[in-house]
Amino acid sequence: MRRTGIDLSSTRCILADAEAPAAERRTGERRGFRVHRYASLSSVESSQALTAELKALLERKEFPRRAWINLWDVRSSHQYLLLPSAAADELESKARRHAASILGMNDGDLTVGTVIGSTRAEAGQHPKTEVSFFAAGTHEIRQRLRPFIEAGFTIEGVTTPCGALWSQAKLRKLTLPGEVHAHVALGPAQSALGIFSNGALLYARDINWGYGAHATGATASHRQDLARRLSTELRHSFLYLKQYWEDDVSQVLLSGDMPEIRSLTAPMIELLNIEVETLDTLEGIDASRLPEGFAWQAATFRLATSIAADPPPINLLPSEAKSKGTPQPPWWILAGGAAAAIALAAFLYGRSNVASQVAAPSRPLQSQPPEVVREAPIVTEPPTAYRVEAPTTQPRSRPPQVVPRKPAAAPGPPEVTEPDPVVRSILVSGDRRLALMNGRIVSVGDPIGTAVVRAIEPGAVVIATVDGKIRRIELARPANRVARR
Repeated sequence: MRRTGIDLSSTRCILADAEAPAAERRTGERRGFRVHRYASLSSVESSQALTAELKALLERKEFPRRAWINLWDVRSSHQYLLLPSAAADELESKARRHAASILGMNDGDLTVGTVIGSTRAEAGQHPKTEVSFFAAGTHEIRQRLRPFIEAGFTIEGVTTPCGALWSQAKLRKLTLPGEVHAHVALGPAQSALGIFSNGALLYARDINWGYGAHATGATASHRQDLARRLSTELRHSFLYLKQYWEDDVSQVLLSGDMPEIRSLTAPMIELLNIEVETLDTLEGIDASRLPEGFAWQAATFRLATSIAADPPPINLLPSEAKSKGTPQPPWWILAGGAAAAIALAAFLYGRSNVASQVAAPSRPLQSQPPEVVREAPIVTEPPTAYRVEAPTTQPRSRPPQVVPRKPAAAPGPPEVTEPDPVVRSILVSGDRRLALMNGRIVSVGDPIGTAVVRAIEPGAVVIATVDGKIRRIELARPANRVARR
């Protein structure tokens, strides 16, 4: 099925007309996915100018009207949770309340989607169900979609860069089953990281910086600085992942519109001591029939072509939303009627509404995102209304690929007492002080729940609570680990 994949950031709008890999009639083997057309638009600062350019493309019938859109720069969260087993609507309701608390928003203002995985029963414990949720502000998504709706596109789905990386990972053939690969998309101002195995998402997070601050003049020193900073981010993520999954990352794959992106591979291989590859080749793409000039820009168009050929199992497309108490008119009426078709397409497509990746920090609405990390899987004691549990000492299976479910309307979060934060690890190196608390990496000045980190010591973290009290949280002793098989 042909569709348009759209990769929208604050600096450019990338479009790719692509379709899923075709199977050979004789052998049944699947070829690479097919790319028919591509385009890059730079008039993104003006909504009217972007709408006009998009409308002209459709009027010339250069791109299919059916589209999936990847949105950079939206405030979002992604988390993996281990919840007490319950009905699907109850699990989705808990995920929605948790997402609202993380983003500091009302649950009615969010687009939330869930991927419900397997249920695990361990000796002496109640069964637990693996749940991944993605969440983002509904209003912000609608605003970003308006030019495409007004231009005449039929939006089938919306994702964020981590979800687009999920599509990219599903399309890539593994050399050996069970390999764990890290996919990185580098943008001018923001980047994204996702770690996958056998098409399943293990970990994902947004990175609030891009190559722009490091690639000025494309000098060797700037590239080396970028390689060092990216390698540091990856090492932190690998360390975090290793605490909860038994496998090691064996390869890093880079994509994005960074000029001469391949120049990062050598310094990063040296810094990480694992294989690093750039997706600037035609691997996974049907090279027999390509539009002219595409081969030289494959890395730039990877995310757009991936979501067009194989959309991710998450969908951030907002449906009709109502605020608490007062019903609001359907948003497709506010958008001029075009989004009615979008809502219908979303239901026919059978995907749930979703948001951006495996974890985001719990922070007050007015706080700024921390410098080091925006997301990481949560492993802390939750409010008494439900429990979000850390992995046990037994290795667990990866969440399987499942069809997301349509999220149910959720009640507001109950009034609960905030649990004590848990300090899992501390890094003190020179002027750099980091701590792993409640499943996310924090530094001095970062919010942790309703508290604020005041100091990070070698064996403890000092926080200031919302009532003005100063508390010292000792480093938790590590749990017993199971020997690696």
